[in-house]
Amino acid sequence: MKRPLAALAAAALAALASAQPIYAFPPQTSAAADAVAWLHTQQAADGTVANNASRTEETVWGLIANKLAVADFATSGKTPIDSMRTHLADEERSAGNIGSLVMAVSAAGLDPTTFGGHNLLQDLQCTYNVQTGGYNTQLFNDALAVLALPAGATPEKAKAFLASQQQADGGWEFQAGFGTDTNTTALVLMALVSSDGLTSTVKEKALAYFKLHQKPTGGFEYSAPFAPPGDSDPNSDALVIEALLATGENPTGVAWSISDHNPVTDLLTFRYENGGFGFNRPDSSATAAPDAASTTQALPALASAYLPVKRTTGVMPPSCPAAAPTPSPAATPQDTPVPVPTGLPAPTPTPTPVPAPTPTPAATP
Repeated sequence: MKRPLAALAAAALAALASAQPIYAFPPQTSAAADAVAWLHTQQAADGTVANNASRTEETVWGLIANKLAVADFATSGKTPIDSMRTHLADEERSAGNIGSLVMAVSAAGLDPTTFGGHNLLQDLQCTYNVQTGGYNTQLFNDALAVLALPAGATPEKAKAFLASQQQADGGWEFQAGFGTDTNTTALVLMALVSSDGLTSTVKEKALAYFKLHQKPTGGFEYSAPFAPPGDSDPNSDALVIEALLATGENPTGVAWSISDHNPVTDLLTFRYENGGFGFNRPDSSATAAPDAASTTQALPALASAYLPVKRTTGVMPPSCPAAAPTPSPAATPQDTPVPVPTGLPAPTPTPTPVPAPTPTPAATP
């Protein structure tokens, strides 16, 4: 009897140990704290960050990644969680939006099946196309949806769909015809890792793609520049750092260092004195300034973490409920049928729900 108990205890200790964070590089706690302080100046009275749903969600998982309390990030008593509940319609415009929302809710330790009166997992399931295996035709957004799924819940067809979209150069496109970019590639890699759908062949091609787009500063460009030699940017740096961590790489190791530069040191060159991060370096021009997208996206990377910062729990519904029937015009007030609440209908593709730089060097939406 003692031997099975000892084995169980050993297994429990092993599981506990594996749950502890293992950092590839020391978290940049000072930079992250300053970034959060600057973001706080961008928060509205209803808890929204930078008047944007995506920035608000990214702030939540950025806080959690850096072991900071969401409750302490409040204006007029309202936190980003209050904003997410209030603006749920804006948070659920597409699969990418819903995926980001689910990751934020899960990071905060809340139940995504009862958030704001919605079963967010049901809403996400209703965006899944069983014919193609995609949650959204835009791969950046499709990857966000996959990242939000509970462990073991990703359909095999969804994994195959994402993997099959890898291009000859090793990268992925934001959308068909856009050309590959480091941001979408990084997000897809994290999604394949989280869904246990990443093969060694796909991984090695993707890492070679990152190498191709690493600049002498140690950071990464968005895509092949229109005007060589091009430059890195904080959004690309942050996402690639996260993807490298997810695939077991050390962004500050020899393999990703150029002289005394690496992706993390390059990311920090976009940091302003007030704590915010900007798409352009502080000394690049007299008008250079921090922006919310560059700052929120930097937070997980500064924490030496990657998406999802906390895995979604719960059970994915097997399908999307059929739409409720429309009451007959002849029905009287007494016998008018009461519509049964259903999941959301599968949405048509919408504008980018989360930040992704366009092929031209510009800040993300």
